This record gives sequence, C-alpha cells and structure tokens, in this order.
Amino acid sequence: MTGGDASLEPSGPRVVSPTKSAWSLPLRIASGLLFVPLLMLLVWRGGAAFLTFVAVQVVLGVLEFYSMMRNKGLDPRVWLGLLSALGLQWVAYRPDAGQADLLATLALLLALGLALRHADRPRQVENIAVTAIGVMYVGWLSSHLVLLRELPWRVGADYSAGASFVFLAFFVTWSCDTGAYAVGRVWGRIRPWTTISPRKSLEGAAGGFACAIAAAFIARAWFAPYLRGLDAAVLGALVGVFAQLGDFVESLLKRDARHDDSSDLIPGHGGILDRFDSLYFSAPVVFYYLRLVVFRAP
Repeated sequence: MTGGDASLEPSGPRVVSPTKSAWSLPLRIASGLLFVPLLMLLVWRGGAAFLTFVAVQVVLGVLEFYSMMRNKGLDPRVWLGLLSALGLQWVAYRPDAGQADLLATLALLLALGLALRHADRPRQVENIAVTAIGVMYVGWLSSHLVLLRELPWRVGADYSAGASFVFLAFFVTWSCDTGAYAVGRVWGRIRPWTTISPRKSLEGAAGGFACAIAAAFIARAWFAPYLRGLDAAVLGALVGVFAQLGDFVESLLKRDARHDDSSDLIPGHGGILDRFDSLYFSAPVVFYYLRLVVFRAP
C-alpha cells in the first residue's frame, strides 16, 4: 500500500476516516518494529502457527471488507463469508484432507438459500455478490500465503525452505510499496489516476516497479538462491505490476465505499486491507511463478 486516499468529491458524502495526526509516522514505525519480528517468527515456524496468523488476518480482512460494504447500504452474510474464507485456508494447508469442491458447493447453496429468508428486502443479488467477493478477495487470495509456506511438500524441498518463499513475497512486495511511496512523495508530479487514488503518481509507480526488481535481485543474493538472474528480473517485474494493481483495487473499493483507510486497527498503517492489499495480488504471482517456472511442479 502507498497511503490512504483523500480528497473525494466535495459534493459527496463525508469520507469515513480515522483521525490523522502528527504521530502517524512514529506510530507507523513503532507498529512495524513490533509486527515484523513477530511475522518472521511465525513464518519460520510455519505449520499451525503460520496458518493461525493468516487465518486471523483473513477474519479481520473479511470483517473490514464487509464493513465497507455495509457503508454502501449492502447486507453481506458475514458468518457465511467468514466460515468460507477460513475453509479456504484449511484447504490450502491440508489439500489432502480438504474438500474444496464440497466447500464451494455448500457456500454457494447456503448463500442462495439464505437469500430466500429475506426475500422482501431489496438488493439480494448484490448482497450475495459482495459476500462471495469478500471470500474470494480476502480469503482465496490470502490462502496463497499458506500455499507458499507449504510449497516445499509439493516441490520436494526441505520444509524450512517455505519460509524463504513467504519472505520473498513480503520482501519484494513491501519494497515495491516503499519505493512507490518514497518516490511519489518526493518526485510525484503526474497523477493520471485521480478518479481512483488522487495521491498516486506515475513517478511513484515507476519507483515501485524499479524497487520490486531490485528487491528480487537482493533476495536472490540474500536468501533465495533458487532464483536465476532471469527469474529475479521477471518475478520482480511481475510483482512490481501486480502489487500496485492490488493497491489500486483496494483504493477503488475504499473510494466506492467512501472510506479513507479500511480501519484504524494498525497504528499508523490503517487496516488489514490497507496493509495486505498488495500482497493479495502479489502472493499468488510468487506462488505460481515458483511452482510452475522455478520448480516446474504439477
């Protein structure tokens, strides 16, 4: 993510936004210093510990998404969305034990059947749709973090290697975010996406793209020796595009729901969606690139 969105149309409804203050940057740094070591520990341990971390993130992210949809006057099926999104994490963790087809069928039948209980209420199709979008956007895309951590089982590598796969996704993505924010803040002049995110600039996007490629090469030299030079260049470029695409999509969702940040859960960072929006798009890219191109696994 590259910062919250402000300056919506003056004629529209008031933006729902946490209070900003001069303490935003110190809070951002402090919360990052607390979060990153915890994240590293959970990634290294893997297994149930990392699965729990992703599951908590999914629950909070789904709740934030549904809260934004409620701000639009919609009524998503919260408990159904939460159970379905968590079920996707279990299927990613235990593909041998999970029944993805059964989960998807039950969720669809329940979503359609529950609509009959409120047939007198308007916008039932939209309510069903946003319930499903919340599951897929937060739940399915997040499950690729679990798939990355469990990828060694599929490619015949040592289980500890899964930590480097997850670190690769985080490191390149957040380098892209940081580069886009820093370059855009200092040199950003051209702003072609004002209808989506007024603060994002073409210069910032170019900076994020370049930093993602640089980060992939740093990762190759530091902790990802399985990447060839060409892999680092291609994967860095892909993450540089898709991470920013994820950021734009979340900006579009917030703008449509007239939110600035998705919540104020993380001091200085906003909400879960604000912090993980880029990863929702980049984690699948890293997973499928490693699986299909680097390790050539089925």
